[in-house]
Amino acid sequence: MEEGIIPEAGPSLEGTAEAVFYLVGQAPGPVEAVYHRPFMGRAGRILWRWMARAGFRSEEEFRRFTYIAALMRCFPGRNPSGKGDRPPPSAAIRNCSVWLESELRLLRPPVIVPVGQLAIRRFLGPGSLEDRIGKTFGDDPLYVPLPHPSGQSRWLNDPSNRERLEAAIAHLSELRARLLAV
Repeated sequence: MEEGIIPEAGPSLEGTAEAVFYLVGQAPGPVEAVYHRPFMGRAGRILWRWMARAGFRSEEEFRRFTYIAALMRCFPGRNPSGKGDRPPPSAAIRNCSVWLESELRLLRPPVIVPVGQLAIRRFLGPGSLEDRIGKTFGDDPLYVPLPHPSGQSRWLNDPSNRERLEAAIAHLSELRARLLAV
């Protein structure tokens, strides 16, 4: 990729020059493949509710200040089991890593929000969601991990995990207030 050039927005990529948050999920889903915009399906609706609790006044405000990317840049297909989408294969994540690394080098985001176990592992290494969600890591950039907002995930059924999510949302709220002049 040419220095200073950001790839054209596609189904798993969206951002503006005003972005101070860099949110990275695992891969676009079937709805994103149709609308060519990340987090447009059910997981997106849940994510927007979380971001509203973090103080973003609207989905558009969140998108304005957040560069949204994914480990895998195309829809990996439906899970053969019939439940949800297929997880991105390791080889596909490796193949797409050049885009992720280039974006991070160009953008130098102050806050990275890895969403879901695959993204969290990519940035923070192995560990459980219980040990990651609700905490922050690093300084430059600062990492604020979130669970995946998929309806397939049962992680949030545990009340203590919902408390971890609320702590993560509180961190994002604090960062939004400190970093954004809106």
